[in-house]
Amino acid sequence: MRNDNKNNDGEGGIATRMTNPGIIDRLEQDIQDYLHEFGFRIERECNDDNDVDYQTPLKDTAVIYIPTLPYSYSVNTTDEGTPTIITNTQSISGPVGTLHLHIQNESLLPTIGPLLRTLLRLAVHIPPQSLRAILYCDFVLDPLHKLSKMSALQQREHLEQQEEIAARKMVNAVHMLVRNSMGSALCLDVAIVLPCYWRRRKSDGGADVDEGRKSLPISKLAVEQAMEGNCDACYPSIHLEERVDNEIVFSSCDNGIDSGSYPSSIRLTVSTRMCTVRHQPLLFRWVSQIGSDHSVDATETVHSILPLQTRLDDHKVPLIVACIEKPGNLHRILMLCYQYRPRFTSVLSNLIVVMPDDGERSGLKQLFQEAIDHFCRSILNQDGTYVQDSDEGCLSTLSYEGDAVSLIRSRLQHEQDGRTSSTPQEPSIIGIDLHPNALTLSGSDYACQAQAALVNANAIIFGYESTGIPQNIDEILNSWVQIPSRSSINLVAAMSIIFDVMMNTL
Repeated sequence: MRNDNKNNDGEGGIATRMTNPGIIDRLEQDIQDYLHEFGFRIERECNDDNDVDYQTPLKDTAVIYIPTLPYSYSVNTTDEGTPTIITNTQSISGPVGTLHLHIQNESLLPTIGPLLRTLLRLAVHIPPQSLRAILYCDFVLDPLHKLSKMSALQQREHLEQQEEIAARKMVNAVHMLVRNSMGSALCLDVAIVLPCYWRRRKSDGGADVDEGRKSLPISKLAVEQAMEGNCDACYPSIHLEERVDNEIVFSSCDNGIDSGSYPSSIRLTVSTRMCTVRHQPLLFRWVSQIGSDHSVDATETVHSILPLQTRLDDHKVPLIVACIEKPGNLHRILMLCYQYRPRFTSVLSNLIVVMPDDGERSGLKQLFQEAIDHFCRSILNQDGTYVQDSDEGCLSTLSYEGDAVSLIRSRLQHEQDGRTSSTPQEPSIIGIDLHPNALTLSGSDYACQAQAALVNANAIIFGYESTGIPQNIDEILNSWVQIPSRSSINLVAAMSIIFDVMMNTL
């Protein structure tokens, strides 16, 4: 691992060696698309000089150069009416916004990765390194949770290395966070407030498993040394901070913008895996305010920006069509729909899950159906909604891509037949996609048009994460809405933002 702190004019920065081919490819694309103008660079490492093909780049190793504050970057714009390119130099001296994330469980730290990736992509008009994310590890690590199952010799060895073991666990969690963000966490100004760990005492009769233990802060030095010993998980651009004392405060899930400090900040608590999904709309509104230089009054919340009269009622919930490629992504989408109950009871029943057409039309559908059945048994069964062997069950509908259009039309026709009005109206079918004619969600008046369109829609279509809305479904769309972002965001994040715009319940 190299940590080359050079000048920050785009020629240097903090060098971080990457060894994950998928993350390297994704970062390379992100830098090419939008990060290069802020001074980010990536270089594929080449084979050793003694190798015959020493100039051939290696596929699985690269070095990303990350600029640090303060730094300057140049933006090229074309003067209106002329081909002249004007270069404007922008200087960034400090963060313009700070995201405070309080993480209440060790297992939740890696789930922050996708949240940071979405933050980077939503912050369209904000230099990445001017967005600070402070992750507070409000939990106590247990480095020796299997101590009682160890031999006496193993217990003695592990008791001598309690902080080192805790530090290695933290390094692994940070590595998983960076991996789950596809490298985006490295492009923000990230600081991690390290947790405490349970330190057990030694005794002549052996180790006390629970009694006699006390919590102590993990030292920054221990984690840095653990990082240096793991070439695949060394991230010198991530700041590590020790706790002032060893007291851990477990706060309730408090979401909102902290208006009493400058620069703009938002404080969120992550107590479950779904918190990172439900926090996406808050980040969207927050970065929109920063990007448009709008301040929030101390008495306002994120959601008071929306006009109350356009909030959706339960009987107006449109048909929701989600194109999903992998069954593993289905659970969070079902959970998102479920969490809008009891106010919006029809979200789950109005959900159509579209799958890619597979060869024999059997294996993939079975996997999707198993995911739905598991959700029904484990989640809906807790509140009595799910009745086993009932035709209603979860009520969400599965469809292959080729059959989706006829199913959508059939459901919309059924809705039309149930209306009291005798005058037939063309249904409003909106695609959530980047489109030249799309209405854009933002803080402007144009966003109000987008919101009104969503609230009055009969069907809303979300495309696949990799290929977008299938061609046959795209042909029945008559309107589009897009979420402003540097690049596409994942499906569940897009659905969370759109649901919040329509239902405004968070």
